[in-house]
Amino acid sequence: LLDEEGNMPHINRPFMVDSIAAAVGPWLGIPAATALIESSAAAEAGGKTGLTALSAAVMFLLMLLFTPVALMIPKEATAPALILIGLNMFSGLRKVDLANFTDGLPVLMMVMITLIANSFGTGIAGGLLFYVVIKTIAGKWREIPIGLWILAIPLVYYFATLVKH
Repeated sequence: LLDEEGNMPHINRPFMVDSIAAAVGPWLGIPAATALIESSAAAEAGGKTGLTALSAAVMFLLMLLFTPVALMIPKEATAPALILIGLNMFSGLRKVDLANFTDGLPVLMMVMITLIANSFGTGIAGGLLFYVVIKTIAGKWREIPIGLWILAIPLVYYFATLVKH
């Protein structure tokens, strides 16, 4: 799987397919469900051909039959998984320079918004928007990648429409 330099060749292909599916799917009324872990798990288990992906696809199709059963599971039963996800997210805080106001505050806001809104997506969106605002106010707007500037526009709309009048 790795080349001589220890890199995985063509690793960007599955991520490109996933990102296109996540971007286009909702416009077509298809939920943005992704399964990138399937690729790495299949490779780790020794799968080297398209038959591995085909087997995974068949299993996903079979699982569609059990969707009604999954919907019967109360939200409270998913709490342990969400706690583990939260702990995993908190482990990344070690890498953030919390002493730097313009980097640390958006991360803390992301955590707060996630807790208040009870939504990982809303928390991440709020943190990204807050990052753009804080960097701009601090005069460090040149440090903001162009992608975040572009993303800030729909995020402002998203949060503006969240507010009920």
